[in-house]
Amino acid sequence: MIHVYSEIGKLNTVMVHRPGNELKQIHPSMLEEMLFEDTPFLPSAQKEHDIFTGILRDAGIEVLDMRDLFTDACRDNWVRTNFTREFVAASNLPSEGLAESVRSYYDALDLEDFVETIYCGIRGNNPAISDVTTLAGLVSKQDLFLVKPLTNTHFTRDSSINVADSYILSRMRMDARKREPIMMKYIAQNAPAYKGKIVSNLYHPKYDYILEGGNFMILNKDSICIGCSQRTEPQAIEVVAEELFKHGFKAVYVFDLEMNRQNMYLDDMLSMVDHETFIYNPLLSGNVPVYKLTYDAYEEPHAEFVSNDWRKALCEALGTTAVNLIPCGGDDPIASAWETWNMGSNVLAIAPGEVIGFVRAEVTLDLLEKAGLTVHAFAAPELSRGRGGCRCMCLPINREDA
Repeated sequence: MIHVYSEIGKLNTVMVHRPGNELKQIHPSMLEEMLFEDTPFLPSAQKEHDIFTGILRDAGIEVLDMRDLFTDACRDNWVRTNFTREFVAASNLPSEGLAESVRSYYDALDLEDFVETIYCGIRGNNPAISDVTTLAGLVSKQDLFLVKPLTNTHFTRDSSINVADSYILSRMRMDARKREPIMMKYIAQNAPAYKGKIVSNLYHPKYDYILEGGNFMILNKDSICIGCSQRTEPQAIEVVAEELFKHGFKAVYVFDLEMNRQNMYLDDMLSMVDHETFIYNPLLSGNVPVYKLTYDAYEEPHAEFVSNDWRKALCEALGTTAVNLIPCGGDDPIASAWETWNMGSNVLAIAPGEVIGFVRAEVTLDLLEKAGLTVHAFAAPELSRGRGGCRCMCLPINREDA
């Protein structure tokens, strides 16, 4: 089912997640912890997401929802039981008594309520859950949440990466997102849409180095770009590169981004939108070293410096003499900073030269149209409060080769 060897090939099948009641669990005092800039208004966020998926469907793309896939996977009681044990273990409950109460609570729910509770969390004052035998259990009952909600799941690209005929489960940096890859694992291994297909995880569970999906850009069957940033560590890149080489890729180009939230993902700084055409952050290009990983004669990763010049690095990766770099926000430094912050580079290519973006990146989208690209733009003031764009909200499952 998985076939992804391109960043711009025509999209055939994607995974999204329509925001649900988990967004209603975002508490104003927990915005930073939950990775939001402000509290989103769910009805508007859902309308915005429906416009987004409407554009996808109008383009003939099969749209699968993460929640539906997860629900289907958990219809098997064995799958649901094993998921619950793993999910509770990753929820950092302060006592085994409380953890057992939470597991029992999940087990007693019907499937629909179970899925809703996984997304929305469990409140500290839930009367069905008790642990009166330990100090930790008693104290934790005063907390707002015993099990915190999954408020960022509509950014399906971050917690998993589909590449070649396999997937890479992320290791998320922030506590709010560390359990999302568990859901993605059970979907890939057990959802009927995947079941029966040969799907392997290219990042072995024994590794704990941080690695997230927004830092991966698949140029073609030979080359992949990966951002090294706050959300992806160099050790993780080396581990994954070895598996990518075994799947036929020849080179991994590593962009050494700054370690802060503004530059947390490569796709916030650089996005491929057409053959040899990219949106890029002009405030960073020339200041970010690019390295290349290849296999040496002994089948060990070999690293070398390429350039600080993104244009040169991308030309080498694509095997071409020239690329077209469209500056996010144009030539004005304020517009560039503003539109980069507002996900102007984070557009989704649904075919060569055809993209979806947020309408607020008006300078960037105008430059794309002037360059001959087809642009679908929509307003997303609520969806963007979580610091993600159209590319973040869509996990390609099947693309045509470009």
